[in-house]
Amino acid sequence: MHRHLDIFATCFPKKSMVPSRVYLVPTGNSADAGLGQRLSELDNAVKSYRNGGRKWHASVYPAVFDGQTEVAWSATVLLLKDVVTQADESPSSRRITLKCIPAKLQDSHTALKNLADLLFERFKEEATDCSLDAKVVLGRVARDLTPTSHPGHVSATISCADVLSERYEKEESRADLDELVTLRRAAWASMPPLDPRRQKSLSALDDCLYKCFKRWGGIADLEEVISLRRLALESASLQDRCRSLVHLSNALRERYQVLRLRSDLEEATELASAALALDPPDHLGRALSQTCLADCLETEAGDVHAWKLGTDTSNCNPSDMQRMIMNIISETIAHMPPRLLHTPTGILCDRDAQQRLFVQSPAYSKLFSLTSPAEIRSKVSSSFGFTMFSHRWGVGEPLLRDIEGRRIYDLSGTEGLAKLKKFCFLSLRRGFIWAWSDTCCIDKDSSAELQEAIGSMFSWYHRSSLTIAYLSDVSDTASLASSVWFKRGWTLQELLAPPTLVFYMQDWSLPLNSDANNHKTDPAMLEEVQKATGVAMRHLKHFCPGMDDARSRLNWASCRRTTRVEDVAYSLFGIFKVHLPVLYGESAENALGRLLVEIISQSGDISVLDWVGEASSFHSCFPVDLVPYQMTPLTPSKLGDHAGRNSLHPEGARKLYSTLAKLPRPHFVHRRLKLSSIAYRVTEVKLLAIATGSVGHTYEVHVAHLMPVVVTLPICLEEDPSTYIFLRPWLPKWAENEADATWELLAQLEQPFNALLLQRLPHNQYRRVASDSAITARVQDLASIGDSEILSLEII
Repeated sequence: MHRHLDIFATCFPKKSMVPSRVYLVPTGNSADAGLGQRLSELDNAVKSYRNGGRKWHASVYPAVFDGQTEVAWSATVLLLKDVVTQADESPSSRRITLKCIPAKLQDSHTALKNLADLLFERFKEEATDCSLDAKVVLGRVARDLTPTSHPGHVSATISCADVLSERYEKEESRADLDELVTLRRAAWASMPPLDPRRQKSLSALDDCLYKCFKRWGGIADLEEVISLRRLALESASLQDRCRSLVHLSNALRERYQVLRLRSDLEEATELASAALALDPPDHLGRALSQTCLADCLETEAGDVHAWKLGTDTSNCNPSDMQRMIMNIISETIAHMPPRLLHTPTGILCDRDAQQRLFVQSPAYSKLFSLTSPAEIRSKVSSSFGFTMFSHRWGVGEPLLRDIEGRRIYDLSGTEGLAKLKKFCFLSLRRGFIWAWSDTCCIDKDSSAELQEAIGSMFSWYHRSSLTIAYLSDVSDTASLASSVWFKRGWTLQELLAPPTLVFYMQDWSLPLNSDANNHKTDPAMLEEVQKATGVAMRHLKHFCPGMDDARSRLNWASCRRTTRVEDVAYSLFGIFKVHLPVLYGESAENALGRLLVEIISQSGDISVLDWVGEASSFHSCFPVDLVPYQMTPLTPSKLGDHAGRNSLHPEGARKLYSTLAKLPRPHFVHRRLKLSSIAYRVTEVKLLAIATGSVGHTYEVHVAHLMPVVVTLPICLEEDPSTYIFLRPWLPKWAENEADATWELLAQLEQPFNALLLQRLPHNQYRRVASDSAITARVQDLASIGDSEILSLEII
């Protein structure tokens, strides 16, 4: 040991540069019983080493590095570079050293994270001579050890991406760029809509994807760049609009040069012209707009055959034709699941294998005889039509590792495998050579792939040519509605997303003796499904994902269950068309809370606050689960006649309408709900009956401008009534005509409503209390509506 230390010491040219500390890195298996003894011996050897007057100290890394040789060694390299220059440097020129690192780290993730953060920040400084590889490693460590729920996780992701970008600029490694895209995409997706870093993050992701396209020519990368630039244009300020128009125009022009679609060049020219029209003659960005428009016009004038290519490919040379076809194939495959079962052979294929099999097929050769890109795209799309499987997991379901590299038709032994084979046989009989099942087509050991699958699942089902739903517990049509399939969380999107859906019963026969190719067009089958799910017929036939009528969508899911509690929320991401991180290990309350925050922030729909039940620890206005949404909201009675209008002065009605119409949309800031709404102050609280057993306290509550309310609450109200207010969550529906809208507003406010009881807290914040008690309130009369008070509240 001493001999090795002597050799190590001689590597430093000056005695003053020899490190004062040696770090021992356990990289073996933590189960190795002799590891601790060897480390102890090594520690003693270092401490006893006194050669040349050197006095070295030793510390041992935490066990979190066990088996991770690359990470441990990279961190060690950084620590060994922490040299203290004493003899040859003046105090003013000495580099800052890491003296604040403890002599021995505690065996905890927190201590290691603190070390990684410290090293990462110090070695990002320009004066350091640290290698980029070590910087990247420590950046990854700092990010991995920051919980995804922690506010600093996004910053850690951005910092890691920044240093990885620095290394890519020097080394141009494809692996670095791929990882960089993943990090930039994760950072952007994790930011709330109002995060000031969101626009810059979108631009950074755009830059990475554009580099991918320029380096390797993937049309899918350019497609995503165009989508991002459209988003950037939508949110661009007037000052940045010209630049956003130019960037989008350039991307469309480049796509035209690959796919030769006339519409792309036309749109690119229009955008460039619009940018030039917005730029004043003396503006610095005018030259950029002029160059962009000139490029578009030159492309149009100098590439005349491109106009013909939109309707005729006969003038296209073979290499151009092949490149266009391959781009269309790549684009088509990019929107499909990354793994599919090849039904003729029973082999699982990734995207490269899917493309290879198609290029070897007769269908590929026939593409060269077609006369337009539209025809080629249509033929490629039909050739890659695929089926999706919807079912409830059972015994012995085959996973990816069970079938990868093997023919499923050669395997046997489990009910799950037999079910998978039957699904593939049915798909093949219906003319589809590609099939997908959630059991074996996802690598569930990869968190990144699982995140992508959950985020893309709805679109996969929507793009499928056919979805087969297998009801393993239905032996006859009479028991169809009682199937567990209708009570599972994930099957809701599997019911709504696909345009073509066929149900099969336990014996793989069709219910109702139906021979329909699509049960979504079978009235008898739709009626049975509607009874089982409560979903309106129009949604069963043609469902559009999004935020419309959010509370009804939560009601559909309120009776459903999932194996993993977080999936109750994750299974709704596609239905609401939201993109949020998947964080397995967080609580169900947290997952649902993040979803509800996104719904309110994007849509402003606060009907999701209308529920009665146990409150969530995430936010007092959110339920602990979806069960409270089983409650049917109050149904408004018929709107009052015109005679009631005379009890309120028209000017007062218009003033109230104007005030409400100008209220800001509700939004969240650090999990605090900023809500401007109609509020009624509690003026008196009378205790009518004290709680007995499971029955709570009964109160008569007097509220300004409302009829007195008698309610039984599980809590004891404070004596001071001014502590409480009644809040009316509502989403107004405005008419086109202001006069009609004013009176329709009054008619809405005249209806009974479910009030939220809020309690004022210090710092002028509020919290919902007694959420498990229904409080139905009503205004005293139409005239009192004009006296309604509008408050801007911060609710936790």
